[in-house]
Amino acid sequence: MALTQYQKAALAVAIGSALWGLFWIPLRYLEQAGLPSLLAVAMVMFIALIGSVFFCIRNRTLSELANPTAWIVGSGMGLAGVLYFYGVMTSDVIRVIFLFYLLPVWTTIASRLIYGEPIGRSRLIVIGMALAGLWLLLGGGNRLPLPQNAGDWAGLAAGICWGISLALLKGRVWASPSINCMCCFASGTLIALAASIFIVAEPYAQIPSLLSNLSVLLIVVFFGAFILLPSMIIQIWGAGILPAPTSALLTMTEIISAIISAYLIIGTELEGASALGALIILIAVLSDITLQRYKTNQA
Repeated sequence: MALTQYQKAALAVAIGSALWGLFWIPLRYLEQAGLPSLLAVAMVMFIALIGSVFFCIRNRTLSELANPTAWIVGSGMGLAGVLYFYGVMTSDVIRVIFLFYLLPVWTTIASRLIYGEPIGRSRLIVIGMALAGLWLLLGGGNRLPLPQNAGDWAGLAAGICWGISLALLKGRVWASPSINCMCCFASGTLIALAASIFIVAEPYAQIPSLLSNLSVLLIVVFFGAFILLPSMIIQIWGAGILPAPTSALLTMTEIISAIISAYLIIGTELEGASALGALIILIAVLSDITLQRYKTNQA
């Protein structure tokens, strides 16, 4: 049975987001090798930028760069990526992830304000289920993970930027995903580089020797060209078709793949509550997709 375009879009967002859950592996290697964290992000994004330029030239879509909306969407995503990585690297990972994945709330609000999309009871229930599942997945606890420092606020701001960008993408089905990616990686590279130099003030004495390390260069190129770029292209394509809140829920596959990969690779403890949380998130996502398809068929 052939998949519908809606199902293909949902699968694209889910797979692309799940790949993001594996990003910690090469970033961890680069950081352990001594490459400053935000500089590593800037370098990886720059490699992905080169790849996206190639796709834009091949598809003859460079003329779309004249549209300011492409830069608004791309800059929002680029900023979100840098803020998220900064939060994870400087604060409590669980708090930052939870604050970032308030994402469905922001996409729902943005879709309402921008396109007037109704916020039904079923959508609120699904979002509540997903957030409860997320809390269990990250270990639960007796306290709400409220922002406590700059890294936490960066995680919260990253979710807001990404949520608004997802909502805007819903109105840009006509745009080439490679153009949005190009704008995202261009802005992300500049933001990460500027933050690394002027804000974080990371040391750079070892950079010349690190850049002569073949394994470091191969990881940067492979990560940027063959993981980050394709994962972003398919996510952006899918997000242009799906309702923004549905896309936001599907991005939660990232945290599931991150936890499972950490368990398999470095032996991070995986408790029963985490497994239950992952199951609840999957049920919430599948319920939302089913409800949206039912509403579409009824219309």
